[in-house]
This record gives sequence, structure tokens and C-alpha cells, in this order.
Amino acid sequence: MIRRFLAVGVSTFALLAAAQTVFAQTVDELVARNVQAKGGLEKLRTIQTVKQTGRLNMQGMEATQTIYAKRPNLLRQELNMGGQLVVMAFDGQTPWMINPNLGATAPIAMTGPLAEMIKEQSSFDGPLVDYKVKGYLIDLVGVETMGGRRVHHLKLTNKNLQVQHCYLDAETGLEAKLVSQNEGQSFEQELSDYRDIDGIKVPFSIRTLSNGVQQGQIIVEKVEFNVKIDDAIFRMPRLNR
Repeated sequence: MIRRFLAVGVSTFALLAAAQTVFAQTVDELVARNVQAKGGLEKLRTIQTVKQTGRLNMQGMEATQTIYAKRPNLLRQELNMGGQLVVMAFDGQTPWMINPNLGATAPIAMTGPLAEMIKEQSSFDGPLVDYKVKGYLIDLVGVETMGGRRVHHLKLTNKNLQVQHCYLDAETGLEAKLVSQNEGQSFEQELSDYRDIDGIKVPFSIRTLSNGVQQGQIIVEKVEFNVKIDDAIFRMPRLNR
């Protein structure tokens, strides 16, 4: 009985020591580990463009998805839904969209929470890389459990006081969930099935939620780095008059 009690005591002490070690990590240490887990800063900076293709299941509707991204902050997302092409893009200045499903067959400039979300996603390396240079303030909220795994919860606030939450897997250092908050709305991405592509870790499964309600599931099929992409595809087309 005494031996069992001592064993329990030693186990408890080990858990407490591990917890203290987890909490002792600083924001900079967590960010550095995340960057290294994704492939390292030197490797990440060799990537100038990304083309990603996959499938999207959104509330029972199937679509193919193609994403184009280019440094420093150019982004274009295309969804082909039943022959209708939906485009959301950011040219570094203006977020815009074409969405025939909403009656918008001509390109229109985006505003509101969706526009802010596109701007956030356009950051080529994400907010953690060089976060101080980008003007982010990061607070370590603490260690939490998500899906049975421990995660480090980081709260990011940009220069416009807009808030994002990033949850880093405590074991791998990679992003497990990203949450953007704007005007009372919450947009979430749960990232999993990381695979190595040319030395860079990329999530191949992305579950999207809005205000806690699942909106869709993205299954990535192919990721290509440093492909040739014309800047023109990111610019909002001009209407012929």
C-alpha cells in the first residue's frame, strides 16, 4: 500500500512538473517551435507562390476548390459548385468576389467580416511569422484540451484591435485550430492530417465553422510551391461600360 501511495505521489509530481514546463514556455518559444515544425524559417521564405487544389463539402453540396497565393499578400480562392464559379480574392488593397449563387455575376468589392477574414488569410506566412514586425500582440492564454489533445491557446491582436485565436498542438507545435472574430461573428478552421510537401508541413484536412456551427470540410488533394502565377488573376476585373 505504501509503495502504491509513493508511486501515485511520484506520478502526481511528474504531472505537475510537466504542467509547469508547459506553462513556462514563452510566446516566442512557442512561435519559434511552430515555425520550425512547419519546415523552418529559411525553408518557408523560399516559397514565393502556392497553388492548392481540393474538394469541399459544404452543407451537403460538393465543390472543387483551387487556391492561389503569392507573396506578400495576394490571394484568390475559386469554388466550382455545380458549374457555377465562385471567386473570392484579395489584390493587396481590395477584397472582392464573384458569386452567381447570390446574384453577383459581376465582381464586387467586399466589406464587413468576410472581407476582414480574406485579408487575414492573405498573409502569406500567416500571422505568427515575424508577428512583431506585422504589429501583432500575442498573449498566451494557457494550455487547454481539444479533441483529447493538449493545445497552447494564443490570443493575437492586430494594430486594428481585431482578435484571432491560434491553438498550437502541444506535441507537434503545429496549428490545430484558428479562430477569427469580427463584429460578433466567429470563423473557425480546424486543421489536421498534416503532410510533408517539399519539406513543408501542410494540413490536408480543414473543417470550417461559423459561430460554432460546421459549414464545410475541405479535403486537400494537391499542393504545389513556386508555380508561375500571374498577378492579374488577383485583381478585380473592370466592368466594360
